[in-house]
Amino acid sequence: MQLAQRNMYRFPWSANDNPIGWLEVTDKCNTYCRGCYRINGMQGHKTLDQVKEEIQLLKRMRNCDNISIAGGEPLIHPQILEIIAYIKGQRMKPLILTNGIRLENDRPFMVELRKAGAIGFTFHIDSEQARPHWKGKSETELFELREHYADMAHSVGGLFVSFGMTVYPGNLDFVPEMVAWANRHIDRVHGLVFIGFRNAMPEGEFDFSAGGQPINPEMSYIKGNTTTEEAWLTSRDIYAKIKERFPHYETSAYMGGSHNHDKMTWLVSAQLGTRRRMYGSSGPRVVELFETLHHLRHGTYVIYSPSNIIPKIAFLLGLVDKGVRATWREFWKEVRKHPSELFSPLYMQSIGIIQGPDLLEDGRVDMCESCPDMTVWDGKLVHSCRLDEWRLYGDYITCTPRKQPVGANGAVIPAESIPVAAAKEAVPGD
Repeated sequence: MQLAQRNMYRFPWSANDNPIGWLEVTDKCNTYCRGCYRINGMQGHKTLDQVKEEIQLLKRMRNCDNISIAGGEPLIHPQILEIIAYIKGQRMKPLILTNGIRLENDRPFMVELRKAGAIGFTFHIDSEQARPHWKGKSETELFELREHYADMAHSVGGLFVSFGMTVYPGNLDFVPEMVAWANRHIDRVHGLVFIGFRNAMPEGEFDFSAGGQPINPEMSYIKGNTTTEEAWLTSRDIYAKIKERFPHYETSAYMGGSHNHDKMTWLVSAQLGTRRRMYGSSGPRVVELFETLHHLRHGTYVIYSPSNIIPKIAFLLGLVDKGVRATWREFWKEVRKHPSELFSPLYMQSIGIIQGPDLLEDGRVDMCESCPDMTVWDGKLVHSCRLDEWRLYGDYITCTPRKQPVGANGAVIPAESIPVAAAKEAVPGD
């Protein structure tokens, strides 16, 4: 199937009705990731009272189903257990975004996090991290570490587990290897997230300002960047790299850009399979039905679930969804060869692809439509990936191209020269 917006479900989320609330409890981190957009340790840990206030604001302004606890590295916050328990007490699902270093040799701590109310983890692990004892390892060599976390969470039980990876031109070819590894461990790996590396160094020269004042930007995604050589990857590139190896893989839902409406900032798929093999991917109707029913029943949209086991009666969704129908046919082909497969658990495994903001030639910043990762700054919602602009300058940075002014010289385009007007006049009988 062609990758096109018309073939997918557009997520209905908005700024004030969104399944995700992004909570940054600290800006301190115990490692360094090359693609990180946060200045390490500028403000330190937030107090518990401040965190609670932000949780309440996210609940009120976002209508969240889930709170993504981020940083920095959230697991080094001294009151992380209290934070998780408070989120659960507010009837929202706490999900921890972590590099996992704090957990690597501490299963009891994972048990405590689970008891406090955490529904799971997204572990960010890739070859561009300065991770203790793993620095310089390739993506395939890091499978040992990823499997360690997946096995630990599986042994604790009842936890959502996904793995994030920043994708650069240098590790793009490892993306299919990552998908193959996750498919083999579908019983304990609920999903993958691929984040295309972006920086804000545009072609040409720009002047930067914030709040009407000229500035020299200090953010990691601008400072020191002198080239766009590594920032060309799009969501389509990552999709194509997966698709060329895995025919069963297909996307079902997307989000667009805030300015370029043919851009797909988020691509989401829901693969279906067993530990034996993958059979297909659900189509857009399943995602639409799931989002709609959850909103009708609970009043919120949804994105994460602690369980990825799918009852086989779900194949009845093939009545309305082409992707599920195709998956059903592949499954029954396999059952005829291997009848025992009929009794194997069926799992769903998601793949998310994220294309970050782009600085356009005219100075506008193309963001994710209805950004799921809005966070709190000074009592208002701002984009988490641009939070350092607020922390440093109190506003978003504005970029102005350095170009010679062009005047219209008083010329006015005649009405008959406007293409739309000319076409309208040509319509017979109008």
